Amino acid sequence: MRAVFLRVLLFLSVLTGLWILSAPLLQAVEPAFVRESLRARGMGNAFTAAANDEMLFFYNPAGLCSVNYNIYEVVGFNFTTNQNMLEMGNSSSSSATLGDIAGNKIYVEGNLGLLSHVNSRFGWSLFSGVLLDIQVRNPVFPYLETKAYMQTGIAGGMAWSFMDYQLDVGLGAKIVQRSGIDMKQHVFDEAIIEVTEENKTTKLQKKFSNKASFAPDVGATYHFDSVHNMEPKVAVSLQNIGGLDFEGAGKVPMTMNLGVSTESELNGFDFILAADYRDLANSQNLVSKGSIITTRNLKLGAEMGWNRLFNGHHLFSLRAGRNGPYNSVGWSMNLFGFKIDFAKYSQEIGGYGGELEDKRTSIQVSLIF
Repeated sequence: MRAVFLRVLLFLSVLTGLWILSAPLLQAVEPAFVRESLRARGMGNAFTAAANDEMLFFYNPAGLCSVNYNIYEVVGFNFTTNQNMLEMGNSSSSSATLGDIAGNKIYVEGNLGLLSHVNSRFGWSLFSGVLLDIQVRNPVFPYLETKAYMQTGIAGGMAWSFMDYQLDVGLGAKIVQRSGIDMKQHVFDEAIIEVTEENKTTKLQKKFSNKASFAPDVGATYHFDSVHNMEPKVAVSLQNIGGLDFEGAGKVPMTMNLGVSTESELNGFDFILAADYRDLANSQNLVSKGSIITTRNLKLGAEMGWNRLFNGHHLFSLRAGRNGPYNSVGWSMNLFGFKIDFAKYSQEIGGYGGELEDKRTSIQVSLIF
């Protein structure tokens, strides 16, 4: 499996690099993560205070106290790709398409959730996934920034309520095994194409890392119950305390996130409004030098759901949001256990908010009871 994965990655890297000869250099970066919720992506990723489903461990473990049902995710699979990959698939001229994406990305992501469970006090989530993220660069000669990995892990935690259920506190943790590479590499560098005489192993294979990492999480949510039919709350979470370090397969730094949200009900419809500022300590290094904050870390979201079912999700939901400088939309259909989620969003991959937009599409099918 690993040998096939490396051969495919090597073929894509060399093939793409040979076609890219005239693109400007862009200093691009985007935040690292373990997993992201499609529901949250449709809401602009404003989910720190709004988290209340099986994906809450990747945002705020205190959200367990906001879970009103026993939610069992038997299986859930999602797939995400960006517009460049869709255009390549629809194009009859592969050379023209590859040339057009110079300075941009090839992005493909797939995730599997299995036998996950959450209730108002504790829960766990088993997951695995793959990601291929290739940034095409060309200052003088083409090279690629490549992030490609497979991972498997478990996340879980517990939560408690205090002060007459106004303060929720949650503790969580993740253990993740990741295999892959996260590197900058010149496509003509002998480190990719040279086969050593000693063991016939490429130097690219030597950069391949296989490592497990552990990190705890902590979160708190405060409810302002005195506001009628609004249920405002403010939340703070520390995700991946100490950071997840996978050596050559990349790092996921600790982030401190702040969020607010309101929930209300009107004629059978439930409404959520949410706002986040992600990474208050700038562990992801997304804030420009000389600045204090960045608009790319500001998240805004809204959700309207109708007819909440036994699995904690609505029969039908619509979502909209603002992920930094870009809009996002999403919806879900929950057919009594069989659930479909869809999200279209954009990720900033440039050096500052609004510089370079990468449009992405996500879809998920789940069996949740």
